[in-house]
Amino acid sequence: MRWIEATEEVAMEIGLHLREQDCVEVMLSHQMQPLEAVLDSFLNSSICKAIEGDDGRPVGITGICHDRIWLLGTHSLTATKNHRRMLCKHGREWVDYCLKEAGQPIGNYVYSKNRAAIRWLSHLGFTVESPRPFGPSSALFCPFWRSV
Repeated sequence: MRWIEATEEVAMEIGLHLREQDCVEVMLSHQMQPLEAVLDSFLNSSICKAIEGDDGRPVGITGICHDRIWLLGTHSLTATKNHRRMLCKHGREWVDYCLKEAGQPIGNYVYSKNRAAIRWLSHLGFTVESPRPFGPSSALFCPFWRSV
């Protein structure tokens, strides 16, 4: 895995192959279809990077929109041991960079049933709070945040 430039083409590739847990989350939180959610996040972010898998295909895209950090990916983002290891290693570096660039605490909401994402966010140093209703669906989401 390696960081690559986030382009509209990369965002479209990821949006067309978004993993199921991200599809559920963007529908519950914003009532958006996968491609719409990825493109909206990409176009409205002040900082954005993409992730390329070992096979050279885009597997994820992440960014900062105001004080909201986000990551959307394909199934391949976490499909191999190497991808999971690199995501943990480079994820922390990415969050540190975003915190520095934002100059303020950053965070977002994670679907409370997405236990893997909650564990990963905790590993990255985020404080993950108790679930509460969020978005048009009023599904249970956990606010998460991190400061310097």
